[in-house]
This record gives sequence, structure tokens and C-alpha cells, in this order.
Amino acid sequence: MNRRATLAGLLLVVLVTLAYMPGLGGNFAFDDYHTIVDNPRLDIQTLSWDALLDAAMSGVGIGPLARPLAMLSFAANRSVFGLTPGSFKLTNLAIHVLNALLVFGLLRCWLPRLAPRAPRTCAWLITAVWALHPINLTAVLYIVQRMTSLCATFVLLALGLYSWVRLRQLRGLALSVSGSAALGLCAVLALLCKETAVVLPLYALLVECWVLAPVRAPLSARTRIVLTCIAAVALALGTAYFVHQIAPGYGAREFTLSQRLWTEARVMCAYVQLLLVPVPGTYTLFHDDFVLSNGWLEPISTLLSVLALLAVSALVVMRRARQPYLVFGWAWFLVGHLLEGSFVPLELMHEHRNYLPGLGIITLLVLTFADGLASRPVAGRICAALALATFAIVTSLRADLWANPALQIETELVHHPRSPRLWYEAGRLRIEGAAGDPARLQAGIEALERAHELAPIKTLPLTALLTMAIERSDRGAIARLITSIANEPRERVGIDVFQDLVICQGYGKCHANAAALQALSTTLLNRTDLSTPSRQRLLEWLAVFYARALADPTAAISILRDLVAARPGDLAIRIRLAEAYVVIGQRDHARRLAQQVRSALPWNSVFYQRPLRARVAQLLTDQHGH
Repeated sequence: MNRRATLAGLLLVVLVTLAYMPGLGGNFAFDDYHTIVDNPRLDIQTLSWDALLDAAMSGVGIGPLARPLAMLSFAANRSVFGLTPGSFKLTNLAIHVLNALLVFGLLRCWLPRLAPRAPRTCAWLITAVWALHPINLTAVLYIVQRMTSLCATFVLLALGLYSWVRLRQLRGLALSVSGSAALGLCAVLALLCKETAVVLPLYALLVECWVLAPVRAPLSARTRIVLTCIAAVALALGTAYFVHQIAPGYGAREFTLSQRLWTEARVMCAYVQLLLVPVPGTYTLFHDDFVLSNGWLEPISTLLSVLALLAVSALVVMRRARQPYLVFGWAWFLVGHLLEGSFVPLELMHEHRNYLPGLGIITLLVLTFADGLASRPVAGRICAALALATFAIVTSLRADLWANPALQIETELVHHPRSPRLWYEAGRLRIEGAAGDPARLQAGIEALERAHELAPIKTLPLTALLTMAIERSDRGAIARLITSIANEPRERVGIDVFQDLVICQGYGKCHANAAALQALSTTLLNRTDLSTPSRQRLLEWLAVFYARALADPTAAISILRDLVAARPGDLAIRIRLAEAYVVIGQRDHARRLAQQVRSALPWNSVFYQRPLRARVAQLLTDQHGH
């Protein structure tokens, strides 16, 4: 890299650091607590294999692969610096700066073939706009979204290696074995950060078709057959995975598959708007106030969004010969959203999902302006400077808000007054900051009630409201909330609330009120429409309640025996029963159950069931000691 490119890279580092610096002093937010703060396995005391594996696999349930590399990075932060939010955010910023340099390097390689006019200048400008864009802020300052940015690091490295390997090959040089191995390693590491890395082959295909196409030799018949077979196998595996793993996930969502697919057309258009028009009030941590679509005309913007997406697609295809970067940029954006913006039952909309996909929109936008202003260089420089200044200022202002979580949430709430998550966060922060102020405490409770009113799935606000009512010994509020929970049409809401309260009270995290929990469990068990799996899950947590909160292991054992008989394949229930036997001194029963569970554990439990394996080992160790 020459001296000018080095200086350009250093300028990028300075600009991005200055824009994000105001937000480094904030706090943890929302999922940060579940993933990082309340996850003791990330606090590594000794560099043993077991400790590292415990930390790496503590993300089980977050994604199919548990995102072990991202979790290890969190563990490194926590083990070295403790639970200091600034250290986590500074690491995220370093990753984002590194990604900006990688994007800059890739664009310097790609643009001479994709858009020959002023490729070096455009590469820097595209990178600067992307790195300073406020839509990417949550991938930096929302700590848990390091999963997104770190995944992007390895995706970008893989694309750089792919470009290098293919260009060598197309120049007639021997295939680089080390380069190909490094490419495969980066692809695996990207998957271990976040599952969105599965679109990497499609990104590589875009590079192959639109960057390497001018020098590409035609594929052989054998290669085409191999690629077709790979695609067929991938389609079959993907279909099987959808049927057995993805489709059941819609049971926990407030929308169906068809509603999600209809709505995503409008979500894509909303993303484009956020990318093109950096209005501060439109950006927010949560977009859960996004209205669902139920068909072409419900609402009418669904049809308009579909037509807009089709129109843009047709336009870029029509101009592919004269402006190939249009197809490349638009396809890059769509490919990047292929997983999170399609059939997977994720929440509808999050800004961090545009971290890499947004690069496509920014690329086509900058290159289009560069073409249009090629004959007016002064006007082009002015427009570029104004655009960079706008993005940098909006990002810096937003980062400054993130330094004060309460102010951030209250500000976003002004622009998104129908967001249940924002109301929930506002209630939590108001209550935490009440410090004996009755008016602020009441304002927090009112915010939680508003969240309860707006939320389609009301687990979080109901849990918080009932916890507050118990803490204040407000019997009227407790009775009213228990009735409300029992009347929830989604039966899992009540069970989730009961589980959260058992964990909270049974493990000393909040004020205990056994009578309230007993009343809630009785009310839920009396529901005539309670399904068998839900009833069994409720009974399991009722057993934990008896054992932990009421110190009555005999009652817990009575429930757990019945559950073991009803669910013989549920190993976790057997371990709960074994632990209860230890409490009452029946160690032989406990040892037999622990041995049964150990022999029944699958081979991959060493990765995906580590807490259960640890409980089994503890039981058998205790028995050996006695």
C-alpha cells in the first residue's frame, strides 16, 4: 500500500474514532445483561480447556452454533477488565475501525474493475460513509452486537483472500494452497461469530460475477455439475432444517411466516430510507413498533414496497451494461439480508442487520453521484464533504446519547412512542434511578404498564410489574397481575413469568414472596386449556420453587418423580431429581440417576450441554467423596 493510501487509512481511523468516542462511557443495554453481565461463565479465572470451553459455549440458545468465538471475545474483556462497559465498547470500536480498513482495501481492489472512474477516491469515500453511518452505531455501541461486527471481520478477510486466490488463478499461477486454507479458516471463524456468515458464498459469487467477470474463464462442464450438486444438497439440507428447527420457532413469535415475509418487503424499504436519509429521530435501539403486514393491501404500503423493490431491481438490471456497480451494490444489499430478512423467525427489524448489507447501498449511491458529478469536480467535493459531515455529526450526536442510557431511551421514546421495548427499558431505568423518589418510581411503574399494554407478548413487563408489586407488598396489584397473567391467551407467557420469578426469588436476586408464587402457580395449573407440555414445564419450575424458595425437597421430589415417568428422555429433569435426593440424604438414588444421565448424554453434549455435564460431574464427585 502506497503512502497516499496509508494516510487515507489513518484519516479513516481518526474520523471514526472521533465520531464514536462520545459513546464509550455508556452502560450495558438490554441483551447485554443476559449474554454478558448475568453470565458468570465468561469470568475465566484459570486458562484451562474446560474454562475456555465453558465460556465459548455459554451462548447456547443464542444461535444454532452458540457463537463461541464472539463469546470468547466477551470472556476476554470480562476476565481482564471486569464488567466495565467502556472496555467492551472500546474493543467493539477497534473491530469497527479494522473493518473499515478491510473495506477500504477490498474496494481499492474491486473498484478499478467495477467502476473505473476515480476508483481510489471513491473507495475511500464509500468506506468513510459506511464507517461513519449512524445505522451502524448499534453494531459498535450495543455491546452484544460484536457478534455482527466480528463476523463481518472474518467475512471481509475471506473475501479479500478469495479475490487474491482467484486473481492469481486467473493470471495462470498455481492455486495457492495456503491462501485457500486461510480462506476456509476465515469462513469457519465467521460462522463461529454469527450464523449470518452463511451468505459468504453468495458474496463471493457477486465478486466472481461483477468484479472478476472481465478476466474470468468460462466454467467447465464438470465444474457446473459439481456446483449444481452442491446447490441441490444445500437446498435439501436447508429444507430439512427449516421443517425441524426453524418453523417451530414461530410459536414464540407474535407473527406467522406469511406475515413476516409480507412485512419484510416494507422493512427492506425502511432500511433503504435509513441508509439514504440520516434523520436522527428515525434511528433507535428497538423497531418493535413496526406494523405487521397481512397481505398485499394490509397495509397498502406493502404493495407499494414490493413494487418499489421490483422497480429498483428492474432498473439496475437494465443498466447493468453501462453501470455494473448498480447491480453489484443492490444484489449485495439483498444477499446480506437473505437470512435475517426472510423466513427465519427473528424479530422483524434491527439496524445492526445492515452492517455489511448497507455497504451495497452506499456503494451504488456514491458511485452514481461520482458518475453524475464527474464533469463538476468542485461540486462533487462539496457534496462529498457535506455528506461525510452529516453522517459524522449524526453518529456523534447519537453516540453522545448512548453515553447516558436513560436520556437515550427517553429520547428514542419521543420518536417511537408505540415501542413496548422502549417503554420497558424506560420503566426499568426510571425505577433504578428512583433512589427513594416516589414520583420517579411511579413514573417507572407507569412506563412498565404502558409496555404491558403495547407488547404483543407480555412476559417482560408482567414479570417486572409483579416483581415491583411484590417488593412493595401491594396485595391488590399482586392479585390483579396474577389474574392478568392467568388470562393471557398465550399460555407460555404465564409459565415464563413464573419461571423468571422462581429464578429471581429462589436464587436471592429479588424480594421473596412465597405466597404470591404459590398463588400464581395454582392459578396457572387451574387453566383448563393448558397443554400437557406447558403443564409439565410449569410443574418442573414448581418443583424448583419448592426446593429453592420453600426449602421443601420432599414436595419437589414428588413432582419430579412424576415428571421423570412422563418424560423419560428429559435428562435435565433426572438431574433435578438427583439433586433433590442429595438434599434429603438419599445419595444412592442420586448416584444412580447421575450415572444414567452420564451414559445417555450424546457426544456433542461436551459442547452444547456443558452446564448439565457439570451438574452430573458434581453429583458423581460428591458421591465419590462420600
